[in-house]
Amino acid sequence: MYLRILFAVLLSQTLLAAAQAQEIVNFARDVQPILEARCIECHGPDKAKNDFRVDEEDSMTSYVEAGDVESSSLWTDYLVTDDPDMKMPPPSPSHPDGLSAAELATIKLWIEEGAKYDWKTAAPVAPTPVAATAAQSTMEKLFLLHGMFHPASTHFPIALLSMSMVFLALSFIFGKPLESAAFHCLWVGALTAIPACVMGWAYAAHEGYGNPFSLNFMDSGIDRHRWLGVAVTVFALVMIPVAYSAYKQEGNFRKKMIWFIGCCLVAMATGAVGFQGGELVYGEGHYLKEYDRMFPAAQPTAETEQTAAAANTVAKQD
Repeated sequence: MYLRILFAVLLSQTLLAAAQAQEIVNFARDVQPILEARCIECHGPDKAKNDFRVDEEDSMTSYVEAGDVESSSLWTDYLVTDDPDMKMPPPSPSHPDGLSAAELATIKLWIEEGAKYDWKTAAPVAPTPVAATAAQSTMEKLFLLHGMFHPASTHFPIALLSMSMVFLALSFIFGKPLESAAFHCLWVGALTAIPACVMGWAYAAHEGYGNPFSLNFMDSGIDRHRWLGVAVTVFALVMIPVAYSAYKQEGNFRKKMIWFIGCCLVAMATGAVGFQGGELVYGEGHYLKEYDRMFPAAQPTAETEQTAAAANTVAKQD
């Protein structure tokens, strides 16, 4: 009896060692050096852009589906994406194309083999002197600092411009008081959109995005988000005198309809700008990916397959 138990224990350990020996990629040996060389500067303990750190297991594995490369947003949305502003790590003089083919192959195989995470912390070493970089001026620092308020500041114009459309639609039923509310939401929302845009420019610089005046709308998510936001702000400002004229000329249905159509366009475009901002943070198609993760497609049960097979057999006999 005891000999059989001992034999089973020894056999299980042998099989486990054999299974581990079949793994081609070892995280600490193969993957961690890539992350340390190419990623940890912007996503490590000293600086964690978008609160993402490669040296923390929970943060790293939240972007990875073990064994499934195509469902891993780290791979599809950042490492091999065609969007130059989403691709990580960003191009540099020494690595103009991002990760090399060998580095990508290593990370891909690591995910396919189960994405086992085992970050090894090196023993502390004496700091080495580094070359001093050009110090930023106080104005530059203040500009970047005020950009940190961009995510919060966008809620004001989004809410006000959207409610302007809602109040104006209701004014067709409930009359002048809601028309007044719609006008005031419009001009306040349009004016608050101006500092939100300026903060967005500073926030993009803080997050390390490229040329602030790029117009690559087809391939660059940040360009689409930035310039559509500017266009919405300008259009909302143009709508203020239009709305004021319609508001003062009571009973002019034609002007009020122009005002209403303009408010609808502003509200819809504002929603599109906010959605694009979400894609910059969470990746493209983040809603669908989260839905698929929470509600995976139901797999057919054995009983269902047997029923379908029986139905096919009966159909053939008929």
